[in-house]
Amino acid sequence: MSAAPSSSRQRILDVASDLFYREGIRAISMDTIVERSGLSKATLYRHFPTKDELIAAYLEAHDHHIWEHFDEAVAKHEGFPKAQLIALIDAVIELFKPEYYRGCPFLNAFAEFSDENHPAHRMALEYNRALRMRLAQLSQKAGKMDEDLSDQLLLVINGAYSSVPVLGLDGSAAQLKKIATKMINQYLD
Repeated sequence: MSAAPSSSRQRILDVASDLFYREGIRAISMDTIVERSGLSKATLYRHFPTKDELIAAYLEAHDHHIWEHFDEAVAKHEGFPKAQLIALIDAVIELFKPEYYRGCPFLNAFAEFSDENHPAHRMALEYNRALRMRLAQLSQKAGKMDEDLSDQLLLVINGAYSSVPVLGLDGSAAQLKKIATKMINQYLD
């Protein structure tokens, strides 16, 4: 059993997460995080020896939160894979908070880090692969054995993730539920 994270570690992660998400990862320096957290550089570097380690912790926290949210939504419809697919789409939509939505943290990180060896790049790829796999598993349970449905759902989800910060909830992202439900019904009825 691991110990609970220290309050200073969590404070650093909370401040960095907010800044990375709102302003972009590359735009935020470790000095800015020190300044905004009110903690010393020594404390920051004791918990996160490199910015890459802090970036990884930021993305891991988002990954945990998002998958917990998705798992909770899907679990409510155990045994009904079509309903689980629709619940997953609803869970994606619930992530769109108009007062604080700047897009998918993984797609944002992917856009900032093109180096395939950078942890942010790898984690963004892994998140999208995991989402694609989850969609494929639910589609297969519902009787769709090829990956057309899961690939199309991933495409509209990522499109919605990208549209909300640009056009808001009333823009094209508002069509996510309608498009996804139509695709699910088309493939699975």
